[in-house]
Amino acid sequence: MFPSLDDLATRDALKACLRRAAPSLSVGLLAADAMAYGTAVADLEAAGTVLLHFDVMDGVFCPAFTAGPPLIAATKTTMLKDVHLMVADPLSVIPAVLKAGADIVHVHPEGLSHLHRALVMLDADVAGRPGRRVLRAVALNPATPVDGLAPVLHEIDMVTLLAVDPGWSGGAPDAALGRKVERLRRLASEAGADPLIAIDGGITEATIGVASGFRPDIIVSGSAVFKAGASIADNLEGLRRAASR
Repeated sequence: MFPSLDDLATRDALKACLRRAAPSLSVGLLAADAMAYGTAVADLEAAGTVLLHFDVMDGVFCPAFTAGPPLIAATKTTMLKDVHLMVADPLSVIPAVLKAGADIVHVHPEGLSHLHRALVMLDADVAGRPGRRVLRAVALNPATPVDGLAPVLHEIDMVTLLAVDPGWSGGAPDAALGRKVERLRRLASEAGADPLIAIDGGITEATIGVASGFRPDIIVSGSAVFKAGASIADNLEGLRRAASR
């Protein structure tokens, strides 16, 4: 279900829409053929994908180095731009990401001295969408506890729990991740907050059922969507079927 104009009118309306559609897939563009991003975007749109996930890595916070704000800006799409900043200095990158049209921005608190300042900077209108604020997301590495978010949960629209360390392969959602999800829900309830919950990392047809069992609002998947031997639409359908089992 693609969001209607009413669903896109405000931050709260979009959050409610994503919650109703849970679990929505956010597809990682990085896993597509870099020489055919345009075709991949068109195929994802045709398959009804709502969220396009951009992994922005600086080679410092994590080993990989990827394209950043210029790629986000150059990507013309009706999908929501879901931007995951895996960078050592997100405060310096946030302005360019916002200008590039990000609808959702994830920042990592690990190594970030001023998480609250990042959330303040993200409390801005989506570029070209006056009245709709950016969804402010905080992403946590596997070893990072959720308790550190308690003081700012009321300013967070989404918490993304990683099943894999950024920039490395391997790993998948497991019981430890499930316990983090439940701990997050308890903390949010105590704080009177209700952030969306996303799970990112190691998502395939074999593992998405585990992630879906934790009742997240969003699941991020990349390689499984673009795997060879089937179309993007067929891969997406396979993931959706596996998530609902």
